[in-house]
Amino acid sequence: MSPKPGEKAEVKAKREPKRGPLWTEGQPLIVRDSKVGAYIAPNFKLTGFGRSPGLMLGADFAVIVNERFMFGAAGHALATPLPAQRSDDRTFNMRTQYAGVTLAVALLQVRFFSLQIGALIGGGRVCLNDERLDRCVNRAAMFVAEPELGLSFALTRVLRLVLSGGYRFAVAQPWSGPSDRILSGLTGTLGVRLGKF
Repeated sequence: MSPKPGEKAEVKAKREPKRGPLWTEGQPLIVRDSKVGAYIAPNFKLTGFGRSPGLMLGADFAVIVNERFMFGAAGHALATPLPAQRSDDRTFNMRTQYAGVTLAVALLQVRFFSLQIGALIGGGRVCLNDERLDRCVNRAAMFVAEPELGLSFALTRVLRLVLSGGYRFAVAQPWSGPSDRILSGLTGTLGVRLGKF
């Protein structure tokens, strides 16, 4: 017994899957059952300014969403001034500090180990300090972008050790001090994160 015309259309509709809309709003990052944590982390950054190695001290704070996405802020300052030449070949002590917003994501998580990629985007200032006058004789504002690849190790439930490496891209406003190439450089960071993960 063959199905009636109306029944044929109903059977065909059941066989064909429903097509969703071409554009959707997607899923929100934070929903009611999302796991949210936070941490604060002092850190030490080894970096280069031209041929001069430098140590920067800093700290960062971030909110963690679903143990994977991190949104926060960080700041770093050169711990000891470094010798730098001005365009007239006079040598001064260079000081610099910068801060910005940070974004990071965990690419891989295996037990107590995590591989993360992130970046700082912000700005700061660089100064040539005359020790005799005890003041900046030249200063400039600068833009900083610092991508990093890091390894995080869970030491306890509230403590994480982080080792990361990256590169600082610095673009300073026109001035008579070191060039952008010297202000930029490789970075290596050791940090300790304390918080709720």
